[in-house]
Amino acid sequence: MKNLFRLSFLLIFLAFFSACSGTATSEQQIEEIETATEVTTVYLVRHAEKDTTDASNEDPELTEAGHARAEALRALLEGQEIDALYATKYMRTGQTLYPLASERNLEVVQYEGHDFEGLKARILQEHRGQTVVVAGHSNTLLPIIEAFGATKPFEEIADSQYRYLFKLTVRPDSTASVEVTEFGA
Repeated sequence: MKNLFRLSFLLIFLAFFSACSGTATSEQQIEEIETATEVTTVYLVRHAEKDTTDASNEDPELTEAGHARAEALRALLEGQEIDALYATKYMRTGQTLYPLASERNLEVVQYEGHDFEGLKARILQEHRGQTVVVAGHSNTLLPIIEAFGATKPFEEIADSQYRYLFKLTVRPDSTASVEVTEFGA
């Protein structure tokens, strides 16, 4: 009788232990499923108007109109949760994101301007399910859109065009789509 009691106790203990370890696995699986069902949003913007008075200056600052457009970007995204900001090494891209960075106390992370696949991989690895704003250039935004697998909305961005904000939506199955908004002056 004592052995039967011990055996029953042992079986109950093992069943309880198995159930607990199964719960941990289930919670982990639920977390992985939740992450896999989240949409990643990437806002892409060309740097705002730059000072072109000195043609030899390869890293000009924004003009007054450029600073106004950067502020317009901040206002446009005011209701959006932003998790990360990315800009190239040039002052104009960082200055375009400065009002957002300042308001939200976010660091502007530098990325290599022509490494489209690297940027995609970094965003999807570090910010999956989050919202990111990337400041780029007229000749880099459309290739970034294509790197994510979306169809570029037009063939090129003219050197005089600063008004586009691209909202790139990357679904959990890695398919992507893009919407275009115009903003600023």
